[in-house]
Amino acid sequence: MVDPWAGRKGIDILADIMAHMKPASCENLISNLNKQLPKVATELRNRLFTFERLAECDSRGMQLLLKNTSMTDLANALKGASKPVLRNIADNMSKRAIADLQEEIRRLGPTSQNEISAARERILSAAKELILARQMRLVAPNEQIV
Repeated sequence: MVDPWAGRKGIDILADIMAHMKPASCENLISNLNKQLPKVATELRNRLFTFERLAECDSRGMQLLLKNTSMTDLANALKGASKPVLRNIADNMSKRAIADLQEEIRRLGPTSQNEISAARERILSAAKELILARQMRLVAPNEQIV
């Protein structure tokens, strides 16, 4: 019998487990790890694709993602999102689209955490497909695209 864990580091196993966790729980775990083991937290962030990583998506890929995302999902997912994520999304939308998004957020009103998580998961799923198809890239904060 082949041992599926043979030759794998603990961080690989943890990343695999965390890939199946709810995004909010993942972010909470990484945040707590960052206080005690910042190197481990950084390594996990690099191995996991979380909603916060949308701040690192290239413009062309972000525009494709936004084109294929419903306004309702986007409005729900952005509630409580970080400024870098909001900035990257807004930078890749027209002023009219931003106005429509703001109106949708007002129209939806308060949203449960479950609805926010579900919307984020749908967006992340679409983003992962774009990344696998090489239509979206994650760009390091200091990296320039040539």
